[in-house]
Amino acid sequence: MASMKTKGRGRSRGPARRASPKMEAAQKQLDQVADYARGRVMDRLDFQRGVLVSVLDDMAEGLGSATRRAPSPASQRMLETGERIFRGASSRLEEQSVEAFLDRTGQLVRQRPGWLLTGLLGAGLLAGRMFRASSAGDVEGGTE
Repeated sequence: MASMKTKGRGRSRGPARRASPKMEAAQKQLDQVADYARGRVMDRLDFQRGVLVSVLDDMAEGLGSATRRAPSPASQRMLETGERIFRGASSRLEEQSVEAFLDRTGQLVRQRPGWLLTGLLGAGLLAGRMFRASSAGDVEGGTE
């Protein structure tokens, strides 16, 4: 008589068994739920992409009007560059679908992970500075 370990090993080494009808139905239902959830997330991301495009367009418009009022040529060039960057980002986001954008972003991260880490580090440092500056203002304002 074989032990339980031997019986268990014998089953796993044999040919793969076909999944039971209940398991197949559960897998199919799980796939349907995952597809539904993925669709909902993509719809929400697409809506947020539209909002972001609108915000970028508004920022570009604001920089455009500030450019016309800029006192010096150097500040005009800086504002024009900012306007061009915001308009470019807005048009690229508007032209691409969310899935294409996520695919492209994934490719870039896989090709150059250092850029992602550098960007995250920079964003973290900037957020830390802003947090420190805002908390310092709160402390100073409270003592007056």
